Amino acid sequence: MNKKKILVIDDENEICIILEKFFSKRGCDVRSTYSGTEAIVLLKNEEFDLVLTDYVMPKVSGYDVAMFLDTLEKRPKIGILTGTSELIGTKEREEMKVSFVMRKPFDFSELERHINGALNAG
Repeated sequence: MNKKKILVIDDENEICIILEKFFSKRGCDVRSTYSGTEAIVLLKNEEFDLVLTDYVMPKVSGYDVAMFLDTLEKRPKIGILTGTSELIGTKEREEMKVSFVMRKPFDFSELERHINGALNAG
């Protein structure tokens, strides 16, 4: 995972802090934001290798962020974090071009495996 640039988006402050520490310890360049609106601003101005976003957020959702990625010259991989009550169908996953979906609370070793798989995929 070294030297990869990752954007974490979650309206739960604690999730952003935990994931920032997790990725920083692995040598990644990590940014985080608590809103989908701010994420889109960051994505317009910076290139990322991976976007890891919550699915349900106020105003601009993870779905909205994923769809925005199609407008970028270099589209990053995307992983979705979701609470147990939120179901994401196959059609939505295909529309969003999602690399993986994980339920919260997540296991860090499983998260790392998914991220490595996404970043190493063609």
